[in-house]
Amino acid sequence: MIDLALAAASIVVLAGLLYIYSTNFRTLRAPLSLGLIVFAGLFLVENAAAMYFYVSMADSGLGATAAMPMLALNFVELVGFSILFYVSWR
Repeated sequence: MIDLALAAASIVVLAGLLYIYSTNFRTLRAPLSLGLIVFAGLFLVENAAAMYFYVSMADSGLGATAAMPMLALNFVELVGFSILFYVSWR
């Protein structure tokens, strides 16, 4: 369940980043902003897919073997996205 919560929190942070980057792109029309939109969008899709796979693998029993490594990765990913959000917001 913690893996799902971390993936959901990452999705929320990534949605905030998409908002910031979209606003910047509308204002500046910079290619970097467009690249950041694609970056955040792809990670948002990745986290949504991860949530789907966690739920689908939980029923088959395969989720337990991947749960701890994925928990560590999701935690580090969330911290990284949060720092990126903080820096982007400023």
